[in-house]
This record gives sequence, C-alpha cells and structure tokens, in this order.
Amino acid sequence: MKHPLLKKFLFCIACVLAGWISAFAMPQVSFWPCLFIGISLLYWLYSKTQNGPQAFITGLLFALGYFVTGLWWIGNALLVEGNDFAWVWPISVIGLPTLLGLFTGTYLAIARMSANPKTLAGFFAFVFFLTLSEWARGHAFTGFPWNLYGYVWSDHIEMAQIAHYTGAFGLTFVSLVWAASPEFIRSASITRSKKLVLFGVVALSMAGTYCYGSLRLQNNPTIFDSKNAVAVVQPNIAQNMKWDPVATQDNFIKTVSLSRGGARSIAAENTFVVWPETAISPAIYTLSENMQMLSDMLGLYKNTNPYLITGVLRRNVENDTTTYANSVAYMDKDLKPLAFYDKFHLVPFGEFIPFQNWIPLKPVAAFKGFERGNGAETIEHTGTPPFSPLICYEVIFADDVTDKSGPRPKWIVNVTNDGWYGDSAGPYQHFAQTRMRAIEEGLPVIRAANTGVSGIFDSYGRTIDHADIFDEAVLVSHIPMAIGGKNPWWPWGFQWLFLLIGLPLMTRLFFRIGA
Repeated sequence: MKHPLLKKFLFCIACVLAGWISAFAMPQVSFWPCLFIGISLLYWLYSKTQNGPQAFITGLLFALGYFVTGLWWIGNALLVEGNDFAWVWPISVIGLPTLLGLFTGTYLAIARMSANPKTLAGFFAFVFFLTLSEWARGHAFTGFPWNLYGYVWSDHIEMAQIAHYTGAFGLTFVSLVWAASPEFIRSASITRSKKLVLFGVVALSMAGTYCYGSLRLQNNPTIFDSKNAVAVVQPNIAQNMKWDPVATQDNFIKTVSLSRGGARSIAAENTFVVWPETAISPAIYTLSENMQMLSDMLGLYKNTNPYLITGVLRRNVENDTTTYANSVAYMDKDLKPLAFYDKFHLVPFGEFIPFQNWIPLKPVAAFKGFERGNGAETIEHTGTPPFSPLICYEVIFADDVTDKSGPRPKWIVNVTNDGWYGDSAGPYQHFAQTRMRAIEEGLPVIRAANTGVSGIFDSYGRTIDHADIFDEAVLVSHIPMAIGGKNPWWPWGFQWLFLLIGLPLMTRLFFRIGA
C-alpha cells in the first residue's frame, strides 16, 4: 500500500473491529464463534507488530472495541430520570473501556517483547499475558472482572463445567488457547506436522470438554433439599421510582403483596423469602405498621419456619455521625435480626468515590458513600443451612464469593438491582456470571433482583427457574443441594500450573530486555 497513513488507519480500524466482533460472544448474543473470529483477527494483527509499543496500541484499540460494545449499557445508569450525574455519561461509555484497555495493551506489549508471535513460545506468551491482563483488571483498583473471555461459555454450560476445576481465569486461559489457535496454526513458522498436532490437540480438547460437561450434567441430576425452600421476589420497581419519597411506601406494599403469593403450599421445614438489594430503607423499617405488615406476611407461610433475607439500606447513628451501609438482613418470623452483612466490594463512583479528597467538584465532595463491609461471610443459624450473602456485582468476583477461612456454605444468596440498566445486555451478562459462580463453587445460587433477571441455579449452573426483565414474579422452589465438597484443586492447583507456564516466559523476557 502506497499510503502509509491510510495503512495505519485501516490497521487501527481492524483492531477495533476485532474487539467489536469478540463482544458478541458474550450475553446477550452469546454466539461463541465470534470470540474465535475476533481473537484470531487480533492475533493476526498482533503478529504484524514489530515491538512493544505497537502491540500496546493494538491491544488498547481491540479492548476499546470489545468493552465499548460489551459495556455501553453502564451509561444507562446515568440517564435515569432525576440523576444529577448525567454529565458523566461520556466518561462511563468511553472512559471505562479506555482504562480497561490499558491492561490489555500493557500485557500484550509485554507478550510481544518476550517472544516472536510466529513461534510456539510467542503463541503461549500471547495467551498467557492476555489472561494475566484479565486477572489484573479483575483485581487492581478494587477490580472489574466483567466479561472475562472465559464467559464465552456462560450460556453453554456443557463447556463451562470445567470451570469447577479451573475457575474463571483458568477457563479464560483455555478459551484463549482455543480462540487464537486458528490464526496461529495458519501463520506460524513451524512445520506442517506440528501444525497438525496442534490442531488435533485443540479439536480433541474442545470435544473432550463438551463430552465431559455433557456427561457431568447427565450423571448428576438436580437434587433438591426437601427440608429447605425459597420464595424469590422480583417486584420490578422502576429505577426512577425506587427512591422517590412519595413512592417508597407503595414500593414496599407491592413487594409484600408479591411475597404473599409465595406462601402457596410447599412442604419444607424452613422457607426463606428473599428480597432484592435495598428492598427496605430507613423510611420503611422505622414505621411500626410496616414491620407489622411484614410480620403478617411471614405468618402466611404456615407449616414451615419462615425467614426473611432482604437487601436493606442500613443507617447507623453514632456520636452524632450518621453512616449508611448497603446490607443484607437475615430475620426470623418475628423479625428478630439473626445477622447483618455489609457489602464490601463497593461500586466506584456509585457507592464510593475513589480519591474523593482530591476531587474538588461539589457533587463529588458532597457524596459520602457507604461504609465498607469486612469481606465474604458465611451466615449460620441453628436449624438452617449456612449461606454466603452477596450484594449486586460482588458475585462477579470469582475467587471472593465465600469465606475461605470459615465453614463451607450450603448455598449462595445474591441480592441485586439491575433496574439501572433497562432492557440491555447488562442484566443478562450479570445473570450469566452468577451462573458461573454456581459451577465453580459447586453451590446453588439464589438470585433476587429488583428487576433484571432473578433466578435459581443448581450446583452445576442449570437454571431451575427465572424471572425475565420487567416481570413481577415470585419464584418458589426447594433449594438445590450443594456438591459434597468444594474441588480442592481450584484455585491453587491451577494457579501453580499457570505459574509453571509463565515462569519460562518471564525468564525469556528478562534476558531479552537485558540483552
């Protein structure tokens, strides 16, 4: 091509296009071949780079296409009627993907400096460091592990079953090996026989993964705990009405009324009525008549011991200082608090402002945010199965959804509110990532959304029941049984294997830089 500027421009467009294509492998579309097309195209573009800076730009532009396409819906939260932060919309739609793209670009630059993309070492450097970039963005600065590449299988649960052994990042590594291999096999500077061997390994491993997952699901039908049941309530309250002082009482009455419908006959020793995130606010629980209404509702659950698990905006006044926490309250039929859990993975700029003291803007400086909880917990009460509570997007943190030092829970409860995002891909992506936690942990997950997608997953990720976006619903079911014990090999076993792959690459990079 005679025009170098046009050539560079087309190269940049192709990078964005590769990310755009890859994003359609994620929910709501969930067309997994898109990841293979997009990542193979990225690998072809990456192999054209000559140095680290060029690889950085390639990765950054790919990530912009991927994250803008997959995360555009985040901006919807700023467009809800009455929101004072609508001016931040361009930052959320473009700024967040740019920040996430810095991880992709940086680690692809490191990969390019460590090995030639045309060699087998270069191929594994690409896969290893791209996986490492996903791990880094999932942990740095509170982390945002949304739409990891391994979630390409979140709606294809036969393929996702290996996540019980590899975890989300292990599945990401394996998926990238599969997705990048078509272009590497086509263009690699290796012998034809080695290409055939690599093709065979990829094809057989994919087929084997699918067959294993199918057999695992076939040989392990859902088993329910006949002693314990749930009634999951999705009230479908419009986001612009959720915090309207005039509508607060009506919202509460609506949720109570729906809950009464869950009191239909179901044989169980215990029944847990699960309400969504911040379903109860101080304006509600400070009125005795509301607490009586709640108690009367629980009293309709006859021939069982009813409990309420609900999201609550908890107010604490101490020494003339008022603080708030986004919490889960666990109460018995007499509304006696059995436990409180405070959210610890707070949403940046939504539930707290990073570096708030250094930002002079009045709307930012005036925002107090929520108190941060202590971490994942297992809530126990005599006669009931212990559970791990999670609020909203805490469920996306694959290695931080249960208390590793405490007793193993029997189920996970996720309360959330996806009403901020409307009928977009966001609630479906959130729902799919919740399914992955069930598979990884071998625990059933009960999900109650104000609106979004509420549902019940068994310990293998099968959807037992769900309520679609904008449905008013109550889902009644016995709780699925947990798998006997958590896989002892994950996550540490895979991390050691991953380290063994990474050490030679890091050593190679060290000597190349020092040369």
